[in-house]
Amino acid sequence: MNIRTALQKDYEKIAELIINELGYQNLDCKNFYKRMEIIEKSNNHQTFVACIDDSIVGFIGLCKIITYEIAEYLTILTFAVSGKYQRQGIGKALLAQAKVYAEQHNIKLMKLSSAFHRKNSHLFYEANGFERVGITFYMNI
Repeated sequence: MNIRTALQKDYEKIAELIINELGYQNLDCKNFYKRMEIIEKSNNHQTFVACIDDSIVGFIGLCKIITYEIAEYLTILTFAVSGKYQRQGIGKALLAQAKVYAEQHNIKLMKLSSAFHRKNSHLFYEANGFERVGITFYMNI
């Protein structure tokens, strides 16, 4: 397995993982590709893909955030591993890469949000050092 920075040629496979593994069936790929181009140019975002034999089997999307109450932290915005490759250490390897990225940027805290129904994901995150702290709220405008 190889982990590397995502490239434009990876957008389609990342979109497939978002649709198939995260369940965003209505993902508008045209707008997704535009967002990825913006993310790729951002100094605050980083996307890594996990590859096996040149096939993308997982990815993690990160964003550096600075807030009023705490120092800069790293948010995992999106994270998925193909169902066929889960429980093979790929998720752990992607998290390890996120930690390396954080260390390279002198960031000491990593956060993420996860939907209530993703109970297996919650167990994975807790087994990998995350703790439950709060609840995330959304409002459509």
